[in-house]
Amino acid sequence: MNPTTPMPDQLQAILLARLGLNPQEQQEFLFPTYALGDVSKFDDMAIAVERIKLAVDNKEQIGIYADYDCDGIPGAVVLVDFFKALGVAENVHVYIPDRHDEGYGVSVLGITELEKKGVTLMITVDVGITALAEIADAQGRSIDVIVTDHHAPLSMYPAAHAVVHPAKGTYNKDLCGAAVAFTLVRAFLETYSKEYGIVAGWEKWLLDMVGFATLSDMVPLVGENRVLAAYGLMVMKKTRRVGLRTLFANNGMLMNNLIETDLTFTVAPRLNAASRMKTPMLAFNLLATEDKTEATTIVAELDKINNERKLLVARITKEAHSRLAVRDMPEIVVIGDLEWRPAVLGLVANKLQETYNKSFFVWGEAGDGTLKGSCRMISSHHAAYIFQALPPEAMIHGGGHQAAGGFAVTKEQVHFLEEALNTAHKTLGDTVGVKEKVDALEMPLAIVTTRHLQVIRRLAPFGVGNPEPEFLFKDVTIVSTKKFGKTKEHLECVVSDSFGTVTAFTFFASDELCAQCTAGEIISFTATMQAGFRGGVRLRIVEVL
Repeated sequence: MNPTTPMPDQLQAILLARLGLNPQEQQEFLFPTYALGDVSKFDDMAIAVERIKLAVDNKEQIGIYADYDCDGIPGAVVLVDFFKALGVAENVHVYIPDRHDEGYGVSVLGITELEKKGVTLMITVDVGITALAEIADAQGRSIDVIVTDHHAPLSMYPAAHAVVHPAKGTYNKDLCGAAVAFTLVRAFLETYSKEYGIVAGWEKWLLDMVGFATLSDMVPLVGENRVLAAYGLMVMKKTRRVGLRTLFANNGMLMNNLIETDLTFTVAPRLNAASRMKTPMLAFNLLATEDKTEATTIVAELDKINNERKLLVARITKEAHSRLAVRDMPEIVVIGDLEWRPAVLGLVANKLQETYNKSFFVWGEAGDGTLKGSCRMISSHHAAYIFQALPPEAMIHGGGHQAAGGFAVTKEQVHFLEEALNTAHKTLGDTVGVKEKVDALEMPLAIVTTRHLQVIRRLAPFGVGNPEPEFLFKDVTIVSTKKFGKTKEHLECVVSDSFGTVTAFTFFASDELCAQCTAGEIISFTATMQAGFRGGVRLRIVEVL
């Protein structure tokens, strides 16, 4: 029996019911109110606010030590904008570590660089919670440290002047790093905005950065995170940042039509390419600049190195596939090469995880001679918990959250790492509370309309914790196919059933998928619904069954 085509309002009711929301929760989900939590629920928030006020009033040199990704860098911009508003921008120094030579986290080198500038207050963004020795070192140099971070803490917190972390208190545990830094700004302004002449609500202009980081960092898009992402997109459509506006224009992105995938698939890769291929300060400068000429130069450079990054990832991924084809793979797989650049290995790990449905730890040789890499986890594994369950001798260090992380090992340790990781996971068991993937809704192609897509977009922004609805289309006929992209790596199909004809596509189509999708074949597949490049609606293929 062919499935019936629901009317748009019927589809909305079906999708909301599948989320398990009651009528009141459904309204809050569809129309999120800008209402954020009580910042005093962070244990050290008041201490942090008073220390910042002291530094501002005394014209102290302030260091911002941020991670090099699309959480830490936007978070650093949030704090820089905040200090600009307070009138002390000239006293603020940003330090973002080199991904290749320094790796993730707070380093003695970074602290020393800030010390040379006379910094007496250092605020971390998206780093620091596990840097016990480094924070102690900074405090020993008479640099007070305020840690803002969201990564899993160790059994003890760093001995900082203040630790602003969701686990230290009763605030929302799922904030990204930039959102934690934003709560620090909110807390300061709640008490002192009038004293410094800052208009009430000014901080909402920072939501473009907070929402972008929330969408980029794979945190659950529910509750307050949904509010930050949704309102962040609203502000992004009006952003005053000349760098972002230049990047949008250069990539044919219309600001009024921005959606979450524009940020995660177009903007984030280019900003991340800065740290992966060159220096993270390129990305920071793009977001922070007020100069159109500088913005144009940086955007051109980011486009160039992003293309170089794509080629490098493709080459390493191909090498990895060749090696994996001739070996057994446990639940957690470790693979690496001394020639592989650590900065791009998170992308490689992500592609391998998606292909093989296993967790991957991928390593290469760093500038200091150690082996550094990234991991990407399947939903039943938790990177942070596994790192904590490892014996101390298994690696130099590791950190992250459920889905992803970074690590460093010696050339001796790496030979035993795969066994150690799988043993650690077995002692933990599968992660408690992992939500099973919701089955795709079987539908005819007649559902692929603008009105139905409008209903689906009401549930956006989509991401972790709020996946984009998937639909199952059974026994459709492939009318025609074509490859597209600079190297013809993507696939587009025209498909039809007795209800209609639509266009479906997939990026980076495998040889196997291309063989399945030939004209005249009858296939079944799952897909999400998206607006087409030239108007209309199209399907993005998730899986051919």
